[in-house]
Amino acid sequence: MTVLSHTHPLVLQLENDLLPLFRAALPPLALAAPQALASVFAFSSGTASAFQDYHFGISCLLEDMPEDAPEEVALLVSVTGLAASAQLSAKVVWGQPSGAVEAQAQLADATMPALHAVLPGLLAALRQAASRGVPPIVTTA
Repeated sequence: MTVLSHTHPLVLQLENDLLPLFRAALPPLALAAPQALASVFAFSSGTASAFQDYHFGISCLLEDMPEDAPEEVALLVSVTGLAASAQLSAKVVWGQPSGAVEAQAQLADATMPALHAVLPGLLAALRQAASRGVPPIVTTA
């Protein structure tokens, strides 16, 4: 149990469900992307309070990247609006300067079953992105 678990029941459930799942995803990620240093993270944030929003995920730091390229790609699961009606979001996103979204889940409701249904696809997107080592090329018509 970490310091995050003292708060909202949904945060406790996310912490207990996601952190072990994310830790178990590290070895396959290391095999797919040996050039990436992957780690699991959890932190809180907020403007009105430091414990308003919570974020859980896997960060992949990429080696030997050019200065103008992102050095990180991450799977990020966030829960926001705990004081009112909690909202869940989940995505794979690149660090700056790109900020590109590799994959994003549509979660109609803030439930654990909905989140668990999209996690395999997001973990696969993270493995693919870390293995590729660069954000997707976006073409404009």
